[in-house]
Amino acid sequence: MRPNIYPRTLENIKAVLLFYFPKISHGEINASAEKVYDQRKFKLNELEYCCEVLSKNESLIREYYKSLDLNILLVVGYSVLFEDEKRWGSTSRREKLKSIKAGLVI
Repeated sequence: MRPNIYPRTLENIKAVLLFYFPKISHGEINASAEKVYDQRKFKLNELEYCCEVLSKNESLIREYYKSLDLNILLVVGYSVLFEDEKRWGSTSRREKLKSIKAGLVI
């Protein structure tokens, strides 16, 4: 993972989300950005990498999650890219995430 070159601010988080998901409404982008900022789960470079991978693979992920908003997409991306598989939860969720991970175009 490359180092962060920009500060992890709400404005920069919004910019990353808008760049990779330009068709999503500003309201949803703003809400997701605030959640990402408050949770402090993602470093800015991790968020950028995750969004890049998710934007390339959104149709694959939609095959497994019928109702998919940006927050769910980010949770799935974080789990698949950064979490240990042992922390993925239930058997059905683990199977979904394994299938997604196997099919990702990176």
